Amino acid sequence: MSEQKALFDQFLQTQTENVGELLDVLKQETSAIAARKSPDIATTAKQKLALIHRIQLCDAQIAKCPDAQSPSDNAKQQIADIKTTLEQCHELNEANGIALQRAHLSIHKLRNLFQEAAGKNEMTYDSDGQASGSRTLGTNVKA
Repeated sequence: MSEQKALFDQFLQTQTENVGELLDVLKQETSAIAARKSPDIATTAKQKLALIHRIQLCDAQIAKCPDAQSPSDNAKQQIADIKTTLEQCHELNEANGIALQRAHLSIHKLRNLFQEAAGKNEMTYDSDGQASGSRTLGTNVKA
């Protein structure tokens, strides 16, 4: 086996490990979102970014390999497996993003309810629909 072929195979193996690790981190993120553990969500977000960076670097190294132009059948299968795992990562990341958006919206609505309960007569809304207290609303009017 040539040295270049061995290097190409090593890059593919590293990429397989990277995308597998990314999928595991995304599953951890899903669990953290479901459990509403914000420190764990933040940790997984940092891990995702680091893994995505590693995946991009490895992809650039793979692209530079001459064997990438005409990979063996085994390498083709490994590349297909990597792409399948990356697609799973993409789908899971999208689902996690939607869940986080929903959680953010729920917190926003809950905050508005608390503000409303604190003083219905003291509530006003800005142009973005954000609730805020208005104890001074109209108290500076001179007319």
